[in-house]
Amino acid sequence: MKRTSMRKARLLAVSLMALLLWTNMTYRVCAQSVESNPSRNPQLSSNYTISQLNEEAALLYRRALENNMEEVRASIARISSSLQHISFEGQTSVEGIHALSETVVEVKEASVKLQADRQLLQEASAKLRLAADSLANRVKPLWLQYYKIVKDDLDALSLAANQNQSAAILAKRYLVLEQHYETIRPAAMIRLEPYQIAQTDAWLSHIKGLTHAKQPDAAQLRSMIAHGEQLVNQLFGREKDESAFVPFVQGPDRRAAGLMISSVIVAALSYAGYRKYRAQQQDIFTYRR
Repeated sequence: MKRTSMRKARLLAVSLMALLLWTNMTYRVCAQSVESNPSRNPQLSSNYTISQLNEEAALLYRRALENNMEEVRASIARISSSLQHISFEGQTSVEGIHALSETVVEVKEASVKLQADRQLLQEASAKLRLAADSLANRVKPLWLQYYKIVKDDLDALSLAANQNQSAAILAKRYLVLEQHYETIRPAAMIRLEPYQIAQTDAWLSHIKGLTHAKQPDAAQLRSMIAHGEQLVNQLFGREKDESAFVPFVQGPDRRAAGLMISSVIVAALSYAGYRKYRAQQQDIFTYRR
């Protein structure tokens, strides 16, 4: 009886040791599998997914240039699905995430139309390509290469204003500038402070009003173009021209300073619009007399 009990105890002890050994080996194998497979590691999965998003956006852009609608739709479907699994924490701001999502929606809408607008699809795909690259590459994103393009657009508009060109030519020059800015805007939003984009948006909106007027105010247009050169240099981080636009507040108060600058710009534009309105009203009353 005692021998039987001893045998059962030994068998139970051996079974427990075997179970512990098997459990330990299984844990080690699983740990090695997670380390060797980035998709199972939460930290690596985020970086890997962003990289894959960038590659997919580049592929989509090439397919859009080829007008391969089937591949474009398949690619945008994969991108839409991947966005649900990306961790954007520490990668960009809420505004940057929103800008990226908007470009995805633009491409999706352009690709599902019965009669797809090829130019519209290519422009939306280019925006998504630059936005995904800006998210994946912090140091030298592709959108910074647009500096010369935007600068040339601004120079062309400045030349037209200095030569007192017609309103139609001024409007045409502005539309080219606006198109190139809208192409890089989501990518810039991912990396820059929201107030920097807001400043450029406000300036561009005022330029649009000046260039689309029946009788453009040449003096005010030239002044606003000169101010735009400073904004463009700031937008692209051109240090050589930053002396006139260095933030006067450092640290956590920079955003407040940016909002203050934006408020001053809006106030100045509002005052200019009010003066123009008063002048028009006086002309009307003079004419009636």
